[in-house]
Amino acid sequence: MRPESGRRGVLVGDAADIAELAGLLEVVPTNSAFVCMCTGDVRFTVRGEMGKILGELTHHLGGGVEWHRWGGERPLLRPHGLTRWLAERGVADVSPARIP
Repeated sequence: MRPESGRRGVLVGDAADIAELAGLLEVVPTNSAFVCMCTGDVRFTVRGEMGKILGELTHHLGGGVEWHRWGGERPLLRPHGLTRWLAERGVADVSPARIP
C-alpha cells in the first residue's frame, strides 16, 4: 500500500490463502504490458525463506497487475475476485456496489 493511503497491509502465510491469492493474481499472458503513470493501489511483496524478497507486484484497483519484468501492467484473469478478496480483508476500501 502507499504509505499516504492510511490503509493496512495483510500478511498471508497460510498455504491455502497463498494458493487462493496466487490464483487471483493470474494475468492474461498473451497481452502486451500497459504502462501506467500512477504508482498503483496495492503492493504485494513475495518473500521466501528468512524474509528474502523474491518479487513485488503492484495492483491497480479496477485494472491489472504490474511486475517490473513485464515492463508494465497486464490484465487480471479474475479482477473482481481479487477486488473482493482485498475488500474482505480491509486492504482496499471499495464500495460494495463495485464488488460483483
